[in-house]
Amino acid sequence: MKIRFWILPAALAAVSAFAVETKTWTQSESAEFEKGRLKGLALSSEGRLSLAPTWNEVFDAGVPHLWCAISNAKGEVFAGGADGKVFAIDAQGKGRTLATLEGGAVYALAAGTKNDVYAAVSPEAKIYRVESDGKATLFSTLKAGYVWALVPAKGGGFYAATGNPGQIQKIGSDGKATVFFDAGETHVRSLAMDGKGNLIAGTEPSGLVLRVGPDGSGFVLYQTAKREVTAVVAGPDGAIYAAASGTRSAAALPLPVVPAPAPAPAAAATAGGGVQIQVGGGARPQAAAPPSIGVASAPGNSEIYRIAADGEPRRIWSNSLLTVYALAFDKAGKLLAGTGNMGRVYRIDTDFTFTRLVDSEPQQVTAMAAGPGGAVIAVTANPAKVFRLGPTLERTGSIESELFDAGGFTYWGRLRNESELNGGTITVEAHSGNLDRAEKNWSPWAPVDAASGSRVTAPPARFLGWRATLTAAADGRSPVLKLVEAAYQAKNVAPVLETVEVTPANFKFPTSSSSLTASSSLSLPPLGQSRRPSPSSATDTGAGAATLSFDKGTMGARWRAHDANGDTLEYKVEIRGIEEKEWKLLKDKVKDARLNWDSTTFADGRYRLRVTASDCTDNYPGQELTTQMESEEFVIDNTPPQIENLTARVEGSKLRVQFKATDALTSLQFAEYSINGGDWISAKPTTQMTDSLSHEFNLDVEKPAGSEFTVAVKVADENDNLTVRKVTLH
Repeated sequence: MKIRFWILPAALAAVSAFAVETKTWTQSESAEFEKGRLKGLALSSEGRLSLAPTWNEVFDAGVPHLWCAISNAKGEVFAGGADGKVFAIDAQGKGRTLATLEGGAVYALAAGTKNDVYAAVSPEAKIYRVESDGKATLFSTLKAGYVWALVPAKGGGFYAATGNPGQIQKIGSDGKATVFFDAGETHVRSLAMDGKGNLIAGTEPSGLVLRVGPDGSGFVLYQTAKREVTAVVAGPDGAIYAAASGTRSAAALPLPVVPAPAPAPAAAATAGGGVQIQVGGGARPQAAAPPSIGVASAPGNSEIYRIAADGEPRRIWSNSLLTVYALAFDKAGKLLAGTGNMGRVYRIDTDFTFTRLVDSEPQQVTAMAAGPGGAVIAVTANPAKVFRLGPTLERTGSIESELFDAGGFTYWGRLRNESELNGGTITVEAHSGNLDRAEKNWSPWAPVDAASGSRVTAPPARFLGWRATLTAAADGRSPVLKLVEAAYQAKNVAPVLETVEVTPANFKFPTSSSSLTASSSLSLPPLGQSRRPSPSSATDTGAGAATLSFDKGTMGARWRAHDANGDTLEYKVEIRGIEEKEWKLLKDKVKDARLNWDSTTFADGRYRLRVTASDCTDNYPGQELTTQMESEEFVIDNTPPQIENLTARVEGSKLRVQFKATDALTSLQFAEYSINGGDWISAKPTTQMTDSLSHEFNLDVEKPAGSEFTVAVKVADENDNLTVRKVTLH
């Protein structure tokens, strides 16, 4: 999208940060418009929509494929394709099967001098002369596998581009063929003649563009980066245009690249995108796409080059998914490219820009030729049809935008467009719905009336779509649509709190200055997952995990919240004892979804937290919404356990130590004893484990040497509250 900048007054700066604000959905780029459904409109790489040249079906051939087309001075059109068929379409558009030839498919046609046509069939490389009444006679049989193109020779006869081997053969008026030029390639795939009588040839598999002089001498004009040069034409300015596709392994010669806009993404290429030839001959099966003869070639990945009159090569167009099958010129001398596998015709406007003119129903536009009255004749495959492109523009065309998803219930505002009418008109309509496809159960299309402020009258909903209709001026000029922009504002919805969790006592969330070590830290899993380690799984340290540092007396809480409007949330945290009635403020205006607090300022007991989430930061005063959630009960316990009835006595070689440990709120965690200041040793309760609020301990330990013994006992609860007592035995 185009980037736009606004400088706001200070008074408006705060408002602009609101999430529930007036926003705009803007479409002005080629890639944005291309996501819509276009009918009768051309789309330029600069993001301009205008009326397209007319695209009218002239003839349905009733076969899968047409590969070639020519026209003559009488306005007749001839097309050749599958099953050896040659079709003739008269100036009134009436078509018929002119001939059915033996030897394969018709890949090349050339007009004769006596209202006849010459057709080349492959893979038998036979050329037939077909008269106006459909009578066909064999004219020539070439020593080759394929004939890809026929170009009339000065003085009579033809030049034929052949495959297996890749040669240009000259065929005399008597049908005898001789090798005029050997390209040293598997195929000479395309052939044309420039204004100076030179032949221009494109090859496979080296992707060469060659110039062959009248004396048969050859010169490589350019080696493309591709494998197969599918089409070549000579321009009126002396430049040569070549289209190439497929990938080859050899490195290409350096190519100056024009920084042209990238073609918009296209749908995936159709399966079975090429016809393959076994190098060395053999029959070629007909496939679902026009001939792409390179064994290693993949559908798509095409480029168009302009080779200037002085020999300078330059890439002027590329597309990673489309294959260029045909090149021609329109009435104004602009280069046209027929492509597959989306049936598109492009016009190359400059070395930097292009326009998508046609999206045809057939999958491939396989050949184009100059037609009567300045029109261009195009033939297609899958299915095989003949079309007339231009020379006039459509009287009307439309675009139906992609659907805009506002993400929730939304109010629609002003819809505006930027355009050049040029004497024509542009009408815009809009509709809305809550289904992600607009086939049914949406609001009806409603015009956007500029006279009433260009407000969208479609009801508030989640999705919006617009439709623009362009109508030509009386003199045929087309309006141009540059931009469509719709204002919208989402309805504010309350935030959602999903989870409130109190973290283990005596640990705090880190700050920027915190220093954590392995011995004084605790890792928490994401919210909602158990903190208890599982022997079968490792600790989760993914998104949402947090690392806490030990800090005696500190407690923490964290929560998960979200807002459908994308508002910034602010929190208020309150606390209440289980026996209390009113909530007490713990902290207000909390920005993070977590909090530490000092629990030593609260009496021991059982408590709950209440978190209130507010979207006040991003909404006007008085229009904020809140939501609340309470935590589970938790314990504040900062009082150490009690050690009672601590005694010690000597019984033979043993020292018997007895005591009772009790805690008011939390289970005992461990007990240890030390004799005469020695190491602390774990003390086992009579119940074998410390899992209750109270335990008794009867310990028999080896009596140390001497007659006076000091026994120290240490007991801790689950909240790391610790108490120590001692007794001395004389």
